[in-house]
This record gives sequence, structure tokens and C-alpha cells, in this order.
Amino acid sequence: MIMFVKDSKIKPEDAETIIGTGVKVEGTFNAFGDVIIKGQLVGSLSTENDLFLRSSGIIEANIRAKNASIAGELKGNLTVDEKIELAATAKVSGDIYCRVLAIEEGAILNGKCKVGGQGPVGIKEKKKESKTEEE
Repeated sequence: MIMFVKDSKIKPEDAETIIGTGVKVEGTFNAFGDVIIKGQLVGSLSTENDLFLRSSGIIEANIRAKNASIAGELKGNLTVDEKIELAATAKVSGDIYCRVLAIEEGAILNGKCKVGGQGPVGIKEKKKESKTEEE
């Protein structure tokens, strides 16, 4: 069982956004609250709070969130401020950036990992510095 979900007090009725099973959303998706994905999302996703990708969910997008609990399929890069948890059913194809990473046995991860240190904040600042130097 994923620790993040156990520790979290979030219930489906408390989430600010739920993409249900059988629903497909395409485009740029920005949220301020928790997001639960049971269906499919294609495009990009950014939330200031937590992302929960359930085992039935499929995301084809680059993601930015505070924390992420992944149990479904993700094709894209995942950048979180704090913690990423990959359940045994998770299938991730993309790079992940976080401060803390928890992976259950059975999870599949194909991509690069940057864990610890300054985390995503350091990555953003580095990109900004490079851009400034080029200009």
C-alpha cells in the first residue's frame, strides 16, 4: 500500500478535481487543489497541491505538483516539490524530479531520476540561469 495515500486525509469527496474512469481530458490543465485521475489526461498538468493517479488512470503529459502518488500509467516527466510514491502497479516512462522517492516492488520506471538535494527548485533555477546566459 502506498504510504502517501495512507498518511493523507484526502477522500475523493475532498479533492477539488477528479477525472473519473471513462473520462478523457486533453489540453493544458492547471489546478490549485488536489487532483485525482482515474481516467485519461493528455497534454500537461500543473497543480499547487497533490496528484493521485489511480491504477485505472493514464496520463500522457508533463506534470508539476507538490506531491504525487502514482498507481497507474504515466508517459511524461514528473516534477514535484516534495515526495513521489510509485505503487506496485505504476508504469512510468519519463524523468522524475523530487526530494523524496518511494518505490514499491513491481513498479516500472523507465527514465532518469533526480532525488534529494535542492530538488525541482534547483532544476528550475538552473534552467533560468542558462536561459539568461544565452540571451
